[in-house]
Amino acid sequence: MKIQVRGDATLFLYDGYDWGRTRKVIEEEVKEMRRRLSKIRQLVATGQVQGSDIVDANVVLFNSVHIGIDQDIDLREPGALLAAIDEELKDETAVQGSWQSLRQTGMSVPGGGRHGSRISKVHGKRLTRSRGPSMEFKLMGISANMVQFHPDEILVSNTSATIRDIEILDHIKTSTWKKFLTSLRSDSRGNIRETDSDMVRIRLQGVRPSPGHTFEEARLRVSVTIFQFTTMCSR
Repeated sequence: MKIQVRGDATLFLYDGYDWGRTRKVIEEEVKEMRRRLSKIRQLVATGQVQGSDIVDANVVLFNSVHIGIDQDIDLREPGALLAAIDEELKDETAVQGSWQSLRQTGMSVPGGGRHGSRISKVHGKRLTRSRGPSMEFKLMGISANMVQFHPDEILVSNTSATIRDIEILDHIKTSTWKKFLTSLRSDSRGNIRETDSDMVRIRLQGVRPSPGHTFEEARLRVSVTIFQFTTMCSR
């Protein structure tokens, strides 16, 4: 069996949250945290707060979403704690905000909401996908061949791929560079890249130790031509 692939590919990475389940978990935790902070505030105001109550004043979800009061607040100081809780609870827009789902392009986003749904905000940021990509990976001139051999042979499969050019574009507004990675046009000695040469070459082979052996190992070889991180396209 033989498979061939030719063409270009672009991968976009977006900031935000596409999955409905993720948004639901965050939304429920935001509501629960507001109830928890309201209770802690009452206890602090009456001098009945316990150490275990204060520990629950903030939480981090998915290793990236902080909910609750600032972790740098001195929780042992009643005045600072009350001020932090009031700051967190005063803005109702931190609980809910209207949002619109992404424009459908023939395939719906798994777990996505519908137009006019209600969704939580965290620190004023809506939990939806950002309008534009944060990172862009451009793979140009892709050529891949996969060959599957007879299972009793020593060489079970052979996959070879080449990529003529790779570019990584950084679209984050605060970043210094726009083009983060690109091919090196010439080095310090004036050597230039050969015309139409491939920037990346990959070979992956599935091999058995001996004919008829049940185990299979993978042998990977990757070759990359000279490249550089560039500042020529700085913002």
